Amino acid sequence: MAKKDSAQRIASETRFQAIAASPGVATGPVILLRQDRPTIRHRAITPDRIGHEISRFEEALLKTRQQILQAKGRLASSVGEKDAAIFDAHLLVLEDPTILQAVKAQLHERLQTVDSIYQDITKSLAQQMLDLDDEYLRERSNDIHDVSRRVLQNLRGLEEAGVEIAQPSIIIADALSLTDLISIDRASLLGFATEQGSSTSHAAIVARSLNIPAVVGIHHLLDRIDAGMEVLLDGSTGALIVLPSEATKVEFGKLTTQRSAVEEQLETIRDTLARTTDDRRVIVSANVELPEDFPLVAENGAEGIGLYRTEFLFLNRDDFPTEEEQFEVYRQIAILARPNSVIIRTLDVGGDKVASFLSGEEQEMNPFLGWRGIRLCLDRPDIFRTQLRAICRASAEGNVRIMFPMITDVTEVRRCKQIVAEILGELRAEGIPVAEKMEVGIMIEVPSAAMTADILAREVDFFSIGTNDLVQYTLAVDRLNERVAPLYQPCHPAVLRLIARVVEEGHRNGIWVGICGEMANDVLLTPLLVGFGVDELSMGSVFVPRVKKAIQSLSHQESSGMAQDLLRYETAEDIRRFLTEFAQRTYSDLLLV
Repeated sequence: MAKKDSAQRIASETRFQAIAASPGVATGPVILLRQDRPTIRHRAITPDRIGHEISRFEEALLKTRQQILQAKGRLASSVGEKDAAIFDAHLLVLEDPTILQAVKAQLHERLQTVDSIYQDITKSLAQQMLDLDDEYLRERSNDIHDVSRRVLQNLRGLEEAGVEIAQPSIIIADALSLTDLISIDRASLLGFATEQGSSTSHAAIVARSLNIPAVVGIHHLLDRIDAGMEVLLDGSTGALIVLPSEATKVEFGKLTTQRSAVEEQLETIRDTLARTTDDRRVIVSANVELPEDFPLVAENGAEGIGLYRTEFLFLNRDDFPTEEEQFEVYRQIAILARPNSVIIRTLDVGGDKVASFLSGEEQEMNPFLGWRGIRLCLDRPDIFRTQLRAICRASAEGNVRIMFPMITDVTEVRRCKQIVAEILGELRAEGIPVAEKMEVGIMIEVPSAAMTADILAREVDFFSIGTNDLVQYTLAVDRLNERVAPLYQPCHPAVLRLIARVVEEGHRNGIWVGICGEMANDVLLTPLLVGFGVDELSMGSVFVPRVKKAIQSLSHQESSGMAQDLLRYETAEDIRRFLTEFAQRTYSDLLLV
């Protein structure tokens, strides 16, 4: 059918109602984007080329895995681990044994290039997902397409192109992949609308975390609009207005003005301290992982690094990093964090993170309850002692603290402390400078640690509560499984009582208590955490100004009373409803950003 011109298609203001995916208002010119899923030609090969094709395939898989982990790390620095863990779904697709075995089997049967075989298999699997009634499973077809596109690009030796925007614009696409979304310069992406998708799509979830307005589910939109047309997008209500009138733009412009005013206000408090109205001081620090994360710490006014994840040094390699390699990284982090401190968490692989050099280990039925965190490290002293030597050497900079993950029992803490003491003694005997006193802390991530906080507090200098895992293990909910996502409730009375207990026992024993999980960056929960007496909140750098402003709006005395009252509530829904109403009364402007 011949394409109609824009005047015939849409000549005046036209409103479309879609699914609200990410709140916010945006106005700007349109860029049209259609998913590029090129068809690979089927080319025959001879039997002696099968080995070569398998090698090509394995190299492409390895490169794709590295790209996904790098993308996950970049996203984690902005929005935190919970939403960045969306990329774990891509890793599951990439490493799906069913797909990998089918590819190798069909190479022998069909004698065609691995490109065409892999494309056929993943295309068929994605279509099977689309044909299902389950919305969650239908959305996963996009993960398959996204990963398949990466692998095929790497098989063909093509570089990641990304999506380039010459000027601030709104993207309208048939579908927007997670890879495309994070490749776009955020300063140029005003918002997006898609024909496909739902509010549970991975792109929608990340858009909410990045404060990018978005609507989804406007069918046949690309056939009714031209590039360059002005549109207004309201991600809060799901409205998309093509060629908005001046009156409409004024109406929606008020929301944009309010949001800009809040962001400007947050900019002015970036370097201020987080102190309540009655002078209770709370440290607001940053979680970081990759070297490129470090500039964001200072840019957003974070007071040091409350969680430095060391896993990136160990992943995507066939061996483990040397002491010298690790020392240089840790020392640079300590220097960059000055005059504030940096908390270095020892290796926490296992669970959803398996280093390549451990890939030969027996697969676990339930890795989240298996050989991970401190369990792995204590079983592998060759890895653990090397890392501890590097951290202890970096402690000579004077601002390094060390933290052990996945602690479940006091005997683990004592073993770790003994090893640290031995290593400090060795280094001093070798004439290598180390800190005179280095603080040692642990993560409280499982109920057993929370319930024995009184015992553990006598052994360490600080606690850091990892709320992501604490919620998961307390409620027996996989936080990445969208089927049970409603059961993942940080406000659940059991979770809150455990947090309150940990803070109380920590303070009773004279140590400070921080939080480095996703709860730390949720301003709805800030009054509760301040009321419990949490001393430090560590989060993705982008959230720091907003949380500082929330703390500066609160009375510690009032928050303490409120927190104690909420501990008597019976449901997570009632607790969250109360906190939402309180936030609307106290700092409603922060709910706009």
